[in-house]
Amino acid sequence: MPTTTQADTTRVPDFFEPRSDDWSDYRRRAIDEGEKYLAAVDGIIDTVRAGRHLSEEEGRVPDATVEAMISTGLFRAFTPLQYGGLEMAPAQFFEGIMRIAEADSAAAWIAGQLNVHSFEIALMDKRMQDEFWGESPDTRASSSYAPVGKYAAVENGYRLNGTWTFSSGVDHAQWVILGGGDRTFVVPLRDVAIDHESWDVQGLKGTGSKSVTLKDVFVPDYRTHLLVDTYNDANPGWEVNNRPLYWVSFLGLFNSTPANTAIGTATGGIETFIEQSRVRLTRQGTGAPAAQNPFLHLKVAEARTRVRTVKDRHLKNWRELFDTACQGQEASPLERMRVRFEAADSIAASFESFTEIWPIAGAAASSNANPLQQTMRDLMAARNHGSAGKELAAGQYVKELFGLPPAPFSDFGTLSYYK
Repeated sequence: MPTTTQADTTRVPDFFEPRSDDWSDYRRRAIDEGEKYLAAVDGIIDTVRAGRHLSEEEGRVPDATVEAMISTGLFRAFTPLQYGGLEMAPAQFFEGIMRIAEADSAAAWIAGQLNVHSFEIALMDKRMQDEFWGESPDTRASSSYAPVGKYAAVENGYRLNGTWTFSSGVDHAQWVILGGGDRTFVVPLRDVAIDHESWDVQGLKGTGSKSVTLKDVFVPDYRTHLLVDTYNDANPGWEVNNRPLYWVSFLGLFNSTPANTAIGTATGGIETFIEQSRVRLTRQGTGAPAAQNPFLHLKVAEARTRVRTVKDRHLKNWRELFDTACQGQEASPLERMRVRFEAADSIAASFESFTEIWPIAGAAASSNANPLQQTMRDLMAARNHGSAGKELAAGQYVKELFGLPPAPFSDFGTLSYYK
């Protein structure tokens, strides 16, 4: 299994031998770390909720919110142990993001996005890891994976030029990961210019998903991640991080992360709707309490149940995927594609469930001061993210189910099928 080309078979060490070891202690430790983290997340929810209006007003998550999230260990969840990381069980990390999303969608979004990139860094050259976590296990990278900028190979690396868009949470990052089609590039924030006027949106405004521009920036070879390395099970990071967490699918983890924000946002929005409906009177007609409306009863019951169902399914999927890795095994393409589809479906279900109760939320829900207004816009934005492509995910899933040939591996998008 080659590192860079199909012909090169001499450079790849045997990364599979450790998978026969007993990883039960590792699994228990990862789950224990997740439980501590969840307890810590519960302790910062008031701080996160208090900053929600600032996220919306300023187009960036408040520093106080980010500091609170740092205190929980959130940004060390996927940092390797040798750098002070936690190597946490993914399902518990995901559940913590859901709880944060109930208080502030934008905070949850950047918490998930900034942290999941640590997983990719852990798959890269040790020199990259040493630089990235050399000063702190909480180091963060934003990203822009669409290959919209330009790069050219030069001696010992690449020269990057152009503008990459939608880099969520870049104001709180120290590095940026940029897409280049068949590879990604990791660049220190000091080498990029952030366009603070580029993020003019209505939904998930607080994520600050701004554009970054690079002018003749040199990126050494070791700061690149060749996607073919993942395809060929030859990630150089496995030289030092050959442990179960890093055996789960990076693309699976990446595509599942936005679902956590959508699920948590819908959960919080439905509960807010219930609280408002306890005291709301129908102004048109009899003025009877809204809570006595039998149509409202059905809508709330359906919405609440549907979101709880996709939440439980999502977390169960990731408990099982981590257990599979801790047994030294790899999930099948069918299993990965099912999880990929169900993650996208979770985003759709969260959005659709909230839209079902929106028509009976009352005119006051349209006020900018009403949190239901922001919930609706945030869910609309989440539904448009690439990971929410339920239709494409269904195609990959059902092709595998029917034994139809998949698209050949070529880039970031097709890699999700294979690894």
